[in-house]
Amino acid sequence: MKTKFGITKLFVIALTFLVIIVGCSPAPKASESSQPPASSGNASGNTSGGAVDLNSLDWSKLDDPALKNEEINLLVVDTEGDLTKLLQKFSDETGIKLKVSATDYNSLFNKITTAALSNSSEFDLIEMDTIWAGQFLAGNLVEDLTNVVPADVQSGFTQSSLSSVKYNDKLAAMPYFSSTKHFYWNMKMLKDAGYDAPPKTWTEFREMSKKLTKGGKYASGWSWKQAESLNCDFVGMVYSFGGSFFKQDGTLEVNSEGAVKALQYMTDLIRNDKTIDPASLQWTEDDVSNAFRAGKIAMMSNWEGQFPDVNDPSKSQIVDQADVGLLPGEGSVVSASVTGSEGIAIMKSSKHKLASLAFLKWMASKSFQEPNFTERGTYPVLQSLYEDPKVKEADKTQTIDKIMAQFEYGQNRPNGPGYVEWADILSAEVFKALAGNKSPKQALDDAASKIDQAIKKAQ
Repeated sequence: MKTKFGITKLFVIALTFLVIIVGCSPAPKASESSQPPASSGNASGNTSGGAVDLNSLDWSKLDDPALKNEEINLLVVDTEGDLTKLLQKFSDETGIKLKVSATDYNSLFNKITTAALSNSSEFDLIEMDTIWAGQFLAGNLVEDLTNVVPADVQSGFTQSSLSSVKYNDKLAAMPYFSSTKHFYWNMKMLKDAGYDAPPKTWTEFREMSKKLTKGGKYASGWSWKQAESLNCDFVGMVYSFGGSFFKQDGTLEVNSEGAVKALQYMTDLIRNDKTIDPASLQWTEDDVSNAFRAGKIAMMSNWEGQFPDVNDPSKSQIVDQADVGLLPGEGSVVSASVTGSEGIAIMKSSKHKLASLAFLKWMASKSFQEPNFTERGTYPVLQSLYEDPKVKEADKTQTIDKIMAQFEYGQNRPNGPGYVEWADILSAEVFKALAGNKSPKQALDDAASKIDQAIKKAQ
C-alpha cells in the first residue's frame, strides 16, 4: 500500500449527502444485507423461462455458458499498465470480456462517486479502499456480498484482507490484496547499542529508544504529518494498547481510555524522551523510508515493499543490515497494525452482476493471486499461497513469512459512513497533542466533540 488520501472535498460532501438520503449516520450501526442468502430461492438467479439471470448474484451459476457473451468494465488503479495486462488472463480463461478503466489513486474516489450520483452503469466493478467500505455500503453504492460469497471461501483469506472489506460484519467487496504496516529495524544499530533482538513490547521499545538515540541519529521516525498517515499510525497504536474506537453498542469513541493512553505514549516519545526524529511531524511514509535507508533512524513502521530497495546499494546505505517483523504490542496484545488492504466491489448500478461476480471469484483465486505476486510483488489474499512453492521462489527478499505474520494482526480504521469527512478532524487533533499544543486527553476529547457535531450536522 502507498500513501494515499487525496480526495476532492466536493465529492466527499456529495457522497455524504447520498448516505443521508438512504437514512444512514456516520456512526457504525447494524445494517441489513442487500442480498438474500445464497441458499434461498430468491438467490437462484433463474428467470421464469429457466435461463440464467445475468444480473443476479448467484455463486452457483458462475460457470454458465451464457456468461461468455458478457462484457464488464472494471475501474482500477493502474498507472503503469502491468495490472491491465495481467487481468486479461480473466478473459482468456472465462470468455467474459473485461474492459479495464485504469486511473490513478487520487482520481479513483471521484470517478466512483460521480458514477454513483449519476446512477451510471458505466462501471460494473470498482477498486475500493478500506476506508470507503462503510460509506459505500451504507450509501447503497455497492452490493452486499455477505451471503453471496460462500463462508468457506471467505475463511481462506488473510485476516487483514478480509476485515478491510467489511463494515458491520457485512462484506462490501472481495479482497484484492493484503497490506498492513510492519516493523523494520536496523540490526547493526541495535547490536551497536547492545541489543540482539528487536523490542516485543512498546515498553521495551521506549527503553531501547533511549540508548539508540545518539550521535545525531534517532531511534525511530514516523509518518506523523497532519494527514491520513498519522491516523494510520494512531490506529495501530490504539489497538496495541488494548484500545478500540467503538463502544460496546457500536457507537464511535475516539477518546477511549486506550486511545488516550496510546496518544500519551506517542507524545512522550517525541516530546519528553526526544527519541523520535522531530522531522516526523512533517513526514509521510516515503520520508520515513528514506531516513531508514539512509541510516538516520534505527526503527520504523511502514508498509510492505520496503525490500528490495533497502538492500539496493544505489538506494540504501544499510544494505544487508535491515530486518522486518511484528510491530510491538503491550500487555496481553501480541501485536497490532493498521490495515491497508483493498477490495474490488460490484456497483449497485451494474447491469452485468453475474459476470462481475465471476470476475471476483477469479480475482480472489490462485489464477490471479499467484501471478499478481510473482510478477508484480503484490501480497496475496489467500492464506494458502504463502506456502505455495512458486510464491516462495519469487520471494527473493526471503521476508514473505514475516510479512504474512503481521497480516493476522491487522486492524481497520473506523471506516463508518463519513470517515473520509471527519478523518481530518482526528488527524488535526492528534497532531496538536504531538506538537505540544494540547494534552492527549484534551485533544481526543475535542476530536470526539467535533466529530459528534459533524455527525449530527450530517443527519
